[in-house]
Amino acid sequence: MNPNTEIDERSNKSDTERVIEVSNNGRFAKLNTFLGKGAFKVVYKAIDREEGYEVAWNVLQVLFVTRQEVKALGHEIEILKSVRHPNIITFHEAWYNESEFVFITELMTSGTLREYIRKLSPLPNMKIVKRWCRQILKGLVYLHGHQPTIIHRDIKCDNIFINGAHGEIKIGDMGTAEMKVDKKYTVIGTPEFMAPEMYEEKGYNEKVDIYAFGMCLLEMVTGEYPYNECTNAAQVFKKVTQTIRPECLSRVQDPEVLTLINNCLASEHDRMSALEILEHSFLAVEPEVVLLATDITMKQLTLQVVFKGMDKLSVKFEFNADTDTAEDVVAEMIEEQVLPEKYQQLITGDINRLLRDLNKQQNSAADKIEDDRMVWRRENDIRSELERAKKDLMAARDKILDVEKKCDSFEQRTQLAEERYKDTITALEQARLASELDHEIELLNTTPSSTYNTIQGPEDHAPMDSSGKYIITDSILQTTNSHTEYPNDTSIETFVLETAAASNRNKDKALEWVHKLQNQDIMTVGDLRDLHDEDWAGFGLTVFALRALKNMLVGRKQTFQRSRATSSGTNTPIDEQEQFL
Repeated sequence: MNPNTEIDERSNKSDTERVIEVSNNGRFAKLNTFLGKGAFKVVYKAIDREEGYEVAWNVLQVLFVTRQEVKALGHEIEILKSVRHPNIITFHEAWYNESEFVFITELMTSGTLREYIRKLSPLPNMKIVKRWCRQILKGLVYLHGHQPTIIHRDIKCDNIFINGAHGEIKIGDMGTAEMKVDKKYTVIGTPEFMAPEMYEEKGYNEKVDIYAFGMCLLEMVTGEYPYNECTNAAQVFKKVTQTIRPECLSRVQDPEVLTLINNCLASEHDRMSALEILEHSFLAVEPEVVLLATDITMKQLTLQVVFKGMDKLSVKFEFNADTDTAEDVVAEMIEEQVLPEKYQQLITGDINRLLRDLNKQQNSAADKIEDDRMVWRRENDIRSELERAKKDLMAARDKILDVEKKCDSFEQRTQLAEERYKDTITALEQARLASELDHEIELLNTTPSSTYNTIQGPEDHAPMDSSGKYIITDSILQTTNSHTEYPNDTSIETFVLETAAASNRNKDKALEWVHKLQNQDIMTVGDLRDLHDEDWAGFGLTVFALRALKNMLVGRKQTFQRSRATSSGTNTPIDEQEQFL
């Protein structure tokens, strides 16, 4: 490594980043930010001045390189620069400088897969492991299918990088990769991940990457570094060449995973290729039904069948929970060759599971806008749904009109009933008053006329009609002379007896009035004076009695001639009053 380009790895990371070296073509600028180092390589952050994004500046120490080797290296660099795959870190540029081999690659900021496995402690679940394996194998399928075939030679979790935000896996450290024109003999790589044939003089091919992949899978499912029981490279070499498996292999619990790892660690001829492993039952593509969107009622759903492990293969479709069934919808999509028939049972089960989950969560709704151009819809679905909604709307409108008509009819009937009720109450009240008045007139007509002859002056006689019957008027009860005020503490019995005597009523009638007043807690004249006009109607007294009491209460008392007896021997009203008082 050039001394003038060295940087203290333990320098403060908070220091301002600055350019410390520039590539010969001026495109890449090396920064003073140290990213990591391995046994033969040191990595710094750099800037791609043409594209404007960050890259990785990798420095690999190489000793005793001949001109012929440099020329061959340049040829392989051109091939590596042509490698473009979503699961392989992009190789931008490379050059040889004195004892250094510098190559510029894509920068992965989330770290290596080995570091990420430690973050998922205790261990990543099998779903994650399968996702990682599929991506690694896709990258290997591309490299091994390249013309000429590219052998990575150092596949391990430290050389596999991850974008944690999206779970994206990429194979890195392509600086050790080599073109396969014939069998290779160079011993290069990490001892724990090197296949036995790499130590032999018989040569090796791309199957060494499959052996290394098996070790990576072992580390994913156990969390342990292969041959961790060995203390040095010599012990690892001895076990590998004697085909002794790592101790952690005995701790693999899943029999399907164990079978796959053993196949990867088998002899070169027995190992499956990357493409064959990708089609293994452990990594087989399984469709999964996911819910994309739903309406508020959670009846109209947008679902998607996603084939895990296959790029850009998915099927969207609409599903009505009220009218559709999973069996019918899946059968129709298979008939139209939208879905493979072999997944019919699995997809149907997934849809039914989703429907059960939605029934348990009726109060939750996910609002998501989707591009309807890619949604698969069955024929006449939209039209029939609109027609059904239109009919429901018209039926609801007709019901509302009927209810409004009924409400108007009920309102008119109510108003008519109220008017009839008021008329009836008025007629009943008038009939009651007329009946009471007729009764009073009848009583007056049956009273001897001599009773009224004692009233002073001819003008005080009670009026008669043409048949000689008395007509009741206020003048009968009104005073002609004296005005006597009753104190408030006068007992109601005394007051009523005097009123009855003044209005020519006997003692029994007076006591009847007293009893009715006392039932209403009227005990004194003061209690009467405190009453309002509407309170008098509740006593149950006749109109005649009420008028007599009211006139007497304001001091209008009848004055009669105090003669002791007539020639016929009858008593005057005053005498009668004195008798029952």
